[in-house]
Amino acid sequence: MKILQLNLLAFGHFTDTHIDLSNGEEGFHIIYGPNEAGKSSALRALAQMLYGIHTRSSDNFLHHHNKMRIGGVLRHSNGSELEFIRRKGRGNTILAGDTGEVLEESLLETFLGGVDADTFTTMFGIDHSKLVKGGEKILEGGGNIGQALFAAGSGITDLRKVQNDLRGKAEELFTPTAKKKKINEALSELKLKKKEIREAQLPAQEWQRHEQELRNAQKRIGEVTVELEGKRAEHNRLGRIGEALPLIGRRKEIHEEYKSYVDAVLLPENFGERRGDLITKLRIAENERDQAKKAIEENKKSMERIEISEAVLENAKLIDELYKELGSHQKAASDRIRLQTERDILWSDAKDILSGLRDDLTLDEAEKLRLKKIEIIEIRELSTGYDHLWTKRESSQERVPKLSSQIAAIDAELESIGTPLAVDDLRDAVDRAKKYETLEDHYYSESEEIRDIQDSLETALKKQMLWQGTLGELEKIFLPPIETIDIFETRFEEHQRKVSEFQSKIYELEDVLLEIEGQVTELQLEQDVPTEEDLEKARQHREDGWGLIRCALDGCKEFDETVESFIKSFQP
Repeated sequence: MKILQLNLLAFGHFTDTHIDLSNGEEGFHIIYGPNEAGKSSALRALAQMLYGIHTRSSDNFLHHHNKMRIGGVLRHSNGSELEFIRRKGRGNTILAGDTGEVLEESLLETFLGGVDADTFTTMFGIDHSKLVKGGEKILEGGGNIGQALFAAGSGITDLRKVQNDLRGKAEELFTPTAKKKKINEALSELKLKKKEIREAQLPAQEWQRHEQELRNAQKRIGEVTVELEGKRAEHNRLGRIGEALPLIGRRKEIHEEYKSYVDAVLLPENFGERRGDLITKLRIAENERDQAKKAIEENKKSMERIEISEAVLENAKLIDELYKELGSHQKAASDRIRLQTERDILWSDAKDILSGLRDDLTLDEAEKLRLKKIEIIEIRELSTGYDHLWTKRESSQERVPKLSSQIAAIDAELESIGTPLAVDDLRDAVDRAKKYETLEDHYYSESEEIRDIQDSLETALKKQMLWQGTLGELEKIFLPPIETIDIFETRFEEHQRKVSEFQSKIYELEDVLLEIEGQVTELQLEQDVPTEEDLEKARQHREDGWGLIRCALDGCKEFDETVESFIKSFQP
């Protein structure tokens, strides 16, 4: 990885400061400047750009924590480049340099090549104080250049002290001939536990036998499932046949009834109304016929009794006029007879209708049957419903030929099927099957639970990162014993606890570091903090002063020159 650019957008006392590091084939750069120019701040910014801004960063004296930003451009060994901006926060702190889109932390890790923050700080982020302390330890190393180089490279500036401490701790933990050391006791306990594990482990033959029984049971479940599906299909088929048997018998009865109406004449729809009108006209004609016959007989008798006289002849004109009026009178008489006949017919029909409605009422009391307004409305609604039903009847009649053809097809299919089998044995079989209904429900519930478990296992298996495969391949893997897994879980929990303790110590050290940095910042704000160069000059002045005193006491000949040089050393 090569750092092409460091952008101090809002960090420490920097604002929109860009440091270009892209020039040069090897990428070696020297950045120099006076004290308090920001070299150490730039070094901290570089580390925090790659690994995140500290939670309690002290570089917020100009920019608030939530406004702190560090940007950079990196180049991978494969030639790809990454431009990003680091903001302060707990998550999603890497932003794209051009769009501000949140980037994954793993994208930056591919550029870092597995180097963590501690390794980067000790190997590449060495400041002046660590460099001076490492030099002092090199001088104390007594010529052991290997230890000195190791200490400088790994960041361990007090290697001997660390070695002695490690040697003392190792002797506290383990000694080959001891029995009460921690590791010796742990080894003894480990041997005892291994012996208990061997005694508690299931023999391989026994495990294989259980596995074979499990496979046989699973195979049997599959066979029973296939057989059960076949029995269920047969049961459904026989059930449909059983439901169709009463309908088949009823169909035969209806066909027998239809045979008696084969020769029947189909009447028109208004046959009832036409028949009523014709009966009424027939009765009127019969009544007129009877009246005409009666009038003819009376006329004949009257003609026989008539005696012609001269007086009558003299009144011929009057008789003629009377004859003319007789026609109208006869017409009125005939109309009277017809009207009386219609009245009688209507009266008779009214009696018949009234007798069908109410036997206890006479025609004079028929006014009681006059409909109310609400009843008339109901009748109209019923009439509308009648029209709707009549329409449905007509549409049903139109469907009759199609249904008849379907019935014929069903009849042909039934004839091809043949005589239905007896259902007595089927009923006994159904009764016997009902006894196993609870077992079937239990089987379905267990099967559903098995499918749910398999789905959850497949989902969990897809999330597994350390191994990829199917459930069948997973079953073939020889897993370690439960006791071994428990041991590793216990160790993992212990390591997790130690990590938590180390994290707590890190937080405490960060607090102490933050407090020290705050004190240093206060001192820097109050007055200029002397550098090592200033301390060296002060020490040199002090030595020159003591030399001047010794020269004065000893009567040195070069006393005047020494005083003059000492005075010049105090001048700026």
